[in-house]
Amino acid sequence: MKLKIMLINPPRVDGFPVVREERFEHKDIGSVYPPLSILYTAAVLEKNPDYEVTVLDANGFDMNITRVHNEITRINPDLVFSRCGFDTQKPDLQVLHIAKCLGAVTVLRSKIIADVPALRDEILKNSSVDVFINSEPEAVIETLAMEVLKNKAVISKQPQPFTCVRDPDGGVKEELDFLVNVPGISFYNRGKIVTTLPAKEISDIDTLPYPAYHLLPSLKPYHTGVMNSPFALVQTTRGCPFLCTFCSFGKTKCRERSVESVISELKYLKDKFKIKSFLFFDDTISIKKGRIEELAQRMIEEKLNSLKWVCCTRANLVTYEMLKIMKKAGMKEIAIGIETGSETILKSTMKGVTLDEIRRAAKWCHELGIMFYGLAIIGLPGETKETVKETVNFIKEIDPFYTQFCFSTPFPNTDIYEYYEKNNFLLTKDWSKYFPLSGEPVIRTQSLTAEELIGLRAKAYSSILLRPMYLLRQVKPFDWKWNVQGIVKITERIIRVLFNKPVR
Repeated sequence: MKLKIMLINPPRVDGFPVVREERFEHKDIGSVYPPLSILYTAAVLEKNPDYEVTVLDANGFDMNITRVHNEITRINPDLVFSRCGFDTQKPDLQVLHIAKCLGAVTVLRSKIIADVPALRDEILKNSSVDVFINSEPEAVIETLAMEVLKNKAVISKQPQPFTCVRDPDGGVKEELDFLVNVPGISFYNRGKIVTTLPAKEISDIDTLPYPAYHLLPSLKPYHTGVMNSPFALVQTTRGCPFLCTFCSFGKTKCRERSVESVISELKYLKDKFKIKSFLFFDDTISIKKGRIEELAQRMIEEKLNSLKWVCCTRANLVTYEMLKIMKKAGMKEIAIGIETGSETILKSTMKGVTLDEIRRAAKWCHELGIMFYGLAIIGLPGETKETVKETVNFIKEIDPFYTQFCFSTPFPNTDIYEYYEKNNFLLTKDWSKYFPLSGEPVIRTQSLTAEELIGLRAKAYSSILLRPMYLLRQVKPFDWKWNVQGIVKITERIIRVLFNKPVR
């Protein structure tokens, strides 16, 4: 008998789509991404003929929890794997509670939570999660599923509804001893947390199968503010070795796919799914000198430059010639972290980028006609009214196509978390409020209250977005659709800022 495995991307939260990935774990605005990590995990499982694998993307297809309940009931899986956003933990865990009450072994992954064992253990003790994956899911899931399959008969004999009830003494009614030899996991068994040895890292990510997009009904729901559907995510590297103090996903080894592997996947996505656009879902697409140029050249040679794409990188890791060939290969937009216009604060973040390097990258983007998306943070350690003004003036100087202002959000696995906590600058530990695009900060600085930060962010958005010359430069004389959409988006953003609403 086959093991029925269901991989679920939970529903949207408060109307917001959620990105639940290894490098992005919170609500979003204006974009809906396919669940890349779940699709990779499903593809790994599909290789085994003993598994019957189903993917349910409730986020992408905007399903409510009732619909998810009905689908879990219909499939009746033996094992359910899900991910959660850091700011959407409670609603996301409803999915696994449903699965647990219907008799499934429940498995959860969150990169941020995995980095903070106390939070992970709290979830295992107080929720319907059986197993927490501490490593990349693809490095763990095969062994875990195999052990569940081997012990399926034992699991099925457990009393019902054992699967969603904790014993009063803090234990659980089921026994999960058979999981002790599965590397890279933690589980709650007989009243205590058991953490196994770390899983071996996937050193050669070329060995991974393509994400299982074929398990989705379509790619039509996916898009960004610039990229239209059918849209996909393509990851050419994993990990980021840089030391940015505000980042939850750095300080990790970077592993690269071969250029041929990426080209092959792009051809596959174009031919089978007719994608029109995609996002290179790398932390830093240009991390290795010469690699993105080689990839771009191959895209041109294979006529894949008909696809439009966006990416993210660092200002100090681009050159004029690199950007030029990337544009020729189909790149429409590039996102670059500005973070702050204060050289002092920028140095303190350990980012390793200077304002002059950002100026230079912005200049090249303007010269080449590339849309440059700037990412800025308000409320980093040391922020004052003067440094916020420096940031606004700097952004006016380099003039990105669009600038996103986030409040500093110190996730508990970041270096800056300790700074805010030690200085009593954390305003809350309600994790549901740790949404970087939120209209309200979860921190203050030594010089600025939360209310002052809110006002400064509103003023920053208004002064950047409502510049007459900026607005005129966004107009395309012969593209009325672009112009109308632009007016709508700018108006919507201003309204959201004025009412302290989340904005991107």
